[in-house]
Amino acid sequence: MKKNELTNQEIANFTSSMALILHSGISPYEGVLILSEDNEDNKMKNILPIISEHLSYGESFYDSLTACEVFPDYLLNMVQIGELSGKLEEVMQSLSIHYQRRHDNSEMIKSALTYPFIMIIMMFVVMIVLMTQVLPIFNQVFEQLGASMTGFSKIVLDLGIFMSHYAYVFLAIFILIIIAIIYLIKNNQGKKSLYHFLTRWRLTRKTALQLALSQFTSGMSIALSSGLDVEQSLDMAKTLITHPELSQKLEEVKASLTDQDLSTALVDKKIITGMHAKLLKLGNKTGHIDTIMKDIADQYDQETNERILHLISIIEPTLVAILSIFVGLILLSVMLPLIGIMSSL
Repeated sequence: MKKNELTNQEIANFTSSMALILHSGISPYEGVLILSEDNEDNKMKNILPIISEHLSYGESFYDSLTACEVFPDYLLNMVQIGELSGKLEEVMQSLSIHYQRRHDNSEMIKSALTYPFIMIIMMFVVMIVLMTQVLPIFNQVFEQLGASMTGFSKIVLDLGIFMSHYAYVFLAIFILIIIAIIYLIKNNQGKKSLYHFLTRWRLTRKTALQLALSQFTSGMSIALSSGLDVEQSLDMAKTLITHPELSQKLEEVKASLTDQDLSTALVDKKIITGMHAKLLKLGNKTGHIDTIMKDIADQYDQETNERILHLISIIEPTLVAILSIFVGLILLSVMLPLIGIMSSL
């Protein structure tokens, strides 16, 4: 990833605007000048003058974007192909859809991870307060009544006392956990480690694969519609994929293209399955495989969003139930003996 590379949303906004400008018959140079006048984004305000300056020297749109050093290689390659093939407008529109999809998927995943994370933090806070603050008060009440805590409540009380004595140790562990989470979310290497874990974890393995397939089929659609042949399109689309299993299978597909067509190879390697496989074979017969790839990408995107929402719908009540059960067990283990003592007085 390049230093200060634009986000998926920023790229989607830029390419969408450029597609509209080109569709209106305005040249890239004039279009970038128009965007410079109306753009309120600080990052784009610094980038657009660089693009317009290089365009004013007669350089290509591809060279002008490359000079900014903030656009991903995939986008730059597709822009170059779009210019050479005379399909720059179509390429910019397709790139806009592609990067908007990537942004939406990323936001969906963040939403799916944020709520469970907040709930887990709340669970720990509630349990720590119960163990270190509430139970000692109940213990004093028991002692004043000539009794003592037993069973589960006694175990939790002892744990709370232990945590109180070594609070600085648990605080340090908590801080380290927060640092680790920030590393996994913000650092590029941390993101890769988290992604590789999600591709192997049973609950997220299928969702991660569908996300990767959505990116692959979307990339293939753009490349094929830009005039690239199948092998070139496959090479371009592979640059978008970081999923280790899918990357390996795509290498096998590329090696088999000498004996098979693309749709047959993708189906035989079980990359595209089910109804998607039937659609792909249909597209191969009709000569509209780029359109079918786009439709498959949309379907994968919809399926992924549905799986994430389904996962959230399971996680949310599960965490609430765990917290309620734990708090209820603690309070019942204290209140029931206390009620028994009070009734015998």
